[in-house]
Amino acid sequence: MASFTDEIKQAFNALGLANSGEVSGRYRMEARLRAADSASQAPASGQVLASEAPTLAAAPPRVRRQIALGVGATLPAAVLDYAINLCRRLQADLLLLTTDPLGLHRLIAPRRENLAGILCEAEELSSVSRRSLCRVLENHSRVLFAISGTPDDPVRCLVKGKGGLFRGESPVPVVVVGDNDGRPHPRAAKLSDP
Repeated sequence: MASFTDEIKQAFNALGLANSGEVSGRYRMEARLRAADSASQAPASGQVLASEAPTLAAAPPRVRRQIALGVGATLPAAVLDYAINLCRRLQADLLLLTTDPLGLHRLIAPRRENLAGILCEAEELSSVSRRSLCRVLENHSRVLFAISGTPDDPVRCLVKGKGGLFRGESPVPVVVVGDNDGRPHPRAAKLSDP
């Protein structure tokens, strides 16, 4: 007979070798239990009516992560393409943060075919403030990070060095795409001078 310590070691070894991406067997177990219950209640002739057939419990839908994109008065095509490519690579959906939901459709219309397969959710902000944006991002717990592409988009207020209603850490990392209307960065010009 194995000692309790050996059984624990064996269990930990089995756990270490298990596939960590394996789907929980709970749904399969419940389906087998339902099948066993319906089989024990089946008529004596062995026929099971269609309405009494065991039903398999559906696995919950897989929740995809989101990438937040700040949309101001303009949305450069390069910024939207960057967000779309990231969504495809990370298998994430897109959360569009804007103060003008009607203008949003006009801005993303040219790239609508590129958004195929990506679920886009728009969140209207009452005002562009750090506090309102932090509230929205805290309510969306699936957001991986936020993208800021223009100086007037709502996400820009989360960038360090920008004043807001209160100081503090951003609830998500912020990626700044582009630089001041496409002009080269001043430091880059200094580095290129002989």
